[in-house]
Amino acid sequence: MKKKSSEKKRHVVAWINKAEWDQVLEYLYSNDSTLQRHALQRISAWKGRYANSTPVAVDCTADLVRCQVLDRSGQLDGDDLVLLYGAALVRFVNLITEHNWK
Repeated sequence: MKKKSSEKKRHVVAWINKAEWDQVLEYLYSNDSTLQRHALQRISAWKGRYANSTPVAVDCTADLVRCQVLDRSGQLDGDDLVLLYGAALVRFVNLITEHNWK
């Protein structure tokens, strides 16, 4: 059966709607660590719904923001922070270079 050209392509995403996406994006780039933590919790919920299909940009951004939040909290010493930032950046490079762009 042929699809009609007027039919919209459906794209399944983990977030509830565009408003949730926009809010998480705004909170991630906020200077308030509490808002950033809330955004990271939403992304964790998205990962639970979407598993391995979470967009690369979302995963990498969350990792880097998580490092930033831990950095600001003062809970980790310099060596631990270097390792966390390094791991997040290496993961970013690996995911970007391995991703099959279509």
